[in-house]
Amino acid sequence: MKKIIYWILLIVFLVGVAGAIYIVNLVNTIGSPVLIEEDTTFKVKEEESWSDIINNLQKQNIISKIDGIYFYIDFRKFSPQPATYNITKNMNTDQVIKMISRGLVIKPEITITIPEGSDIYTIGDILALELKFSRSDFIKATEEFDISKYKFIEGDSLQGYLYPDTYRFFDDSNAEAVIIKMLNNFEKKASSSLKGNETLSSYEVLILASIVEKEVSQSDDKKIVSGIFINRLNKDMKLQSDATVNFLTQSGRAQSTSEDLKIESPYNTYKITGLPPGPITNPSVDTINSVVDYTPNDYLFFLTSRDNPPKTIFSKTFEEHVKAKQQYLP
Repeated sequence: MKKIIYWILLIVFLVGVAGAIYIVNLVNTIGSPVLIEEDTTFKVKEEESWSDIINNLQKQNIISKIDGIYFYIDFRKFSPQPATYNITKNMNTDQVIKMISRGLVIKPEITITIPEGSDIYTIGDILALELKFSRSDFIKATEEFDISKYKFIEGDSLQGYLYPDTYRFFDDSNAEAVIIKMLNNFEKKASSSLKGNETLSSYEVLILASIVEKEVSQSDDKKIVSGIFINRLNKDMKLQSDATVNFLTQSGRAQSTSEDLKIESPYNTYKITGLPPGPITNPSVDTINSVVDYTPNDYLFFLTSRDNPPKTIFSKTFEEHVKAKQQYLP
């Protein structure tokens, strides 16, 4: 009798150990991360069984371990759903199996960077290269967008509020969805910085920041140049910013031609006194801050040299500015 009990206990123990090993292997299998280093797509066809799918997942080097995986699939009563799936590099085997069994098609995302100082037209060009709408679709969407829900927006254009940053968009995103994401990002990252100072209202700060963004790149220079433009505003001098003229011509020229300067427009700061009626670019929060907390100075003129790297040269008088042009812009 004792021998029978002994053998029964031994068999129970061995079965328990085997079961524990099996469970450990199964947990390791379904918890193992996928092998891919970049997101990829995986297609499941109508007629394919789980055996076909698992084999294909292995052939495409998406999963490696399959110990106990068929038991797991049968136990959970999973059925594969035909579709094309987006498998991301941070998933594990369990997530892949569940995704295929539930038919969860995760939309692929595209990473797009909008550089600082991009205007609406440039943003439209960038987006049209990656997403499924055209430049004109985007521009039209900005013009027709309902801004009433966004209390921080002044003026009648989204120019200035489409925050430059790196974004991830679904590849089927429409123009309105993109605009909403960019405006929400502006509200999160820049709206609290957008405030007036003793010379400018908050909207005027945004307008000037949009000009400074195109004129200089270094943070310290931005603060000084902001002070120069404010000096000119306080003296009723024209801003004479080539950046505003280039906004009109969309020529990409750093310096305006004599013909460019003749353009009659409230955005031609060689013609008008004061700020243009709205922003010409979408500035970064760093540039907005450089206008709010500008560096007071006695300069009225500046230029960017053709050195490598370029330097910003400041002048107090027109005579000094002419000499600087002769020296740094031969």
